Amino acid sequence: MGYFTTDYLIAIFMSITGFLLIFLIPNRKRQRSNLTVHDFINVFTHFRVALESQANIYQSLVAALHGSDGHLYEELEKMVNAIGQNHTVTPYISFAKGFNHRFITHIMINIYMLVNHGTDSKHLWQFNYLFETLVKEHHEEQIALHESSYERFNMSLFLGTAVMMFTLMGSVMTMLGGF
Repeated sequence: MGYFTTDYLIAIFMSITGFLLIFLIPNRKRQRSNLTVHDFINVFTHFRVALESQANIYQSLVAALHGSDGHLYEELEKMVNAIGQNHTVTPYISFAKGFNHRFITHIMINIYMLVNHGTDSKHLWQFNYLFETLVKEHHEEQIALHESSYERFNMSLFLGTAVMMFTLMGSVMTMLGGF
């Protein structure tokens, strides 16, 4: 591109702009939320293990609280404290809103149902099914992100090859006296 334009600064500016568009803009979508699905899965795996070891819901939430950190710890602590004062579904829904994911909202409603209806096998199965569905969906999203990053990398290789081909073609044309 620099060969065909008379002003090299324009070519450099266009190259840098193309680089930014290809590599940096898609990453902004993932950096918007402090509460991630990955963190939820890690913390509520502790909850699930505690629940399966015959702990009650409150003890399982406290176990999940000990397995969390940062902003997720603060939000989970706020929910655990609110559960002691507010026995409705509101604390669970408020906690789930921070994630902006439909399965997390359903999982939190299911945890509320476990508090009210007990930890019988039907409700535990529903919780496990929703949680496993969330884990599976999250892993599929991560695989898709990796594939798209590989596609961007492949595209940059093709662009580099194209620039090299045009440079060689221009050099050969100059040597032959075509330009």
